[in-house]
Amino acid sequence: MKTYDSIVVGSGITGLTAARILAQHGKTVLLLEKAPILGGSLARFRLEGIPFDVGFHFTGGFNDERNGVLDTMLSLLGVREQIRPIYFPRDAAHRMIFPASGTDYSLPSGTEIVREQLKRDFPKQKAGIDKYHERFYHVIRNTPTLEVSGFDEFPPPIDDDTIPLQRVLDDCVSDPLLQTILGGLCMCYGTRPDEVSFATHARVCYGLQESLARTENGGDAFVDALVGVLKSDRVDIRTRTSIEACTDVEKRKVLRFVLTDGTEVSADSCIFTIHPKSIVTLLPKDKISKAFQARVADFESTNGFFTLYGDIDAPIGPDAVTLSSIMPSEDLNDMLTCHSPEPVDGPMMVLRSLEKKSSGQPVHTFAALEVAFTETTDRWFNTALKHRPQEYYDYKARRTASVVKRMKAHLYECQNLRVIDSASSLTYRDYLYSPDGSAYGIRQKIGQFNVAGRLPLSNLYAAGQSALLPGVIGGMTSAFFVCRSILGRDTFKEYLAGKTCLTA
Repeated sequence: MKTYDSIVVGSGITGLTAARILAQHGKTVLLLEKAPILGGSLARFRLEGIPFDVGFHFTGGFNDERNGVLDTMLSLLGVREQIRPIYFPRDAAHRMIFPASGTDYSLPSGTEIVREQLKRDFPKQKAGIDKYHERFYHVIRNTPTLEVSGFDEFPPPIDDDTIPLQRVLDDCVSDPLLQTILGGLCMCYGTRPDEVSFATHARVCYGLQESLARTENGGDAFVDALVGVLKSDRVDIRTRTSIEACTDVEKRKVLRFVLTDGTEVSADSCIFTIHPKSIVTLLPKDKISKAFQARVADFESTNGFFTLYGDIDAPIGPDAVTLSSIMPSEDLNDMLTCHSPEPVDGPMMVLRSLEKKSSGQPVHTFAALEVAFTETTDRWFNTALKHRPQEYYDYKARRTASVVKRMKAHLYECQNLRVIDSASSLTYRDYLYSPDGSAYGIRQKIGQFNVAGRLPLSNLYAAGQSALLPGVIGGMTSAFFVCRSILGRDTFKEYLAGKTCLTA
């Protein structure tokens, strides 16, 4: 039976980050991925030779000075030079369209720039806009973990961790449109304003507001860079393989891991970067409390997306990327609530970018992501990819026609579009081996204790977007914190200072 210092389960951004940090410190690492390819939702796929992203569409954390939190994490991992951010237009990073009122509003990059623009455009709400942003900045100032220098110690919660985003919006501004503009990025973590804390909203949104960017080659840029250094680190990487069981538990430590390929290994530590509900299925039930099992069972999933992928016959600059949101109402809580088995005209984001086909020919692509809920496809839950009934494909055809109609009605640049394929929550579920195909793991609800860090068995840990915060930055941050626990505080402090990295 082979022995490792650490096993990492899942090769998304969290797993790749954790494996790299441990390997940089000379640890022997086994990286397991259930899918046939590495990268999880970061990995791209190709249709007719055109690359499309599964789950990575944009991020914050980059800036021109290369000292954003994402810049710094990638530098510590030794891959920043291999990743080129492509910034959304600074004066119109996010376009929000409200067909019901005929409003078309574009937000620039930069939190303070946004603040001043909103005060000009909503003069009667100036005092409330200032009040909102002062509270926003209070959260940022009291969250040192938004910068890598603050990773040394996890900060205690603050008052705004217990106050709903909706209450803060109501307290600061009265205009429904302005509330939706301020809270609109909740679509990027999938939790309603009346459920999520204001502090969580501020932490997720800060980097996105400061600078919104894609990367050249999309999510593959991260995967290729990190997998490349992991191979140099001689990390043992296995695809189509995961853990089947954790056995031989002594003194609350797992001594043997049975893998799905029939082999058995041992390790001093194991980091799970998969959904909390998937983690629980792998733990010996007699070794974890019923309370812990119940806590995980009570977690609610975020929304998913119904997504169209295609190309557009329209001009676009060489580095141009655009993000447009079509919002059917000004009620964010309502838009993130499932009301019927087959919703139509839900909120959606449309991302455009310039890519290259396998032949090298440039192509103008789009991904249209309309909010979807697991209830919508529950009737086909027990079916699998390529083995679903005709009524499922009829549903996809109806929803595709609806999305295309809305895109053409509200986005002049999308008149000559061609849909190449579509994906439902079930598609994401089966493609990514997730429990339900939700976009952001679990909902970040107030008063909820996420599964993060050390698990009830002492050498097992949980990380990922369900642990701290969703998205690339949230997943990577959780990996850094778990590695801090494994490596020890002093070693980790030296690592953050660039003093203990054993590999380039």
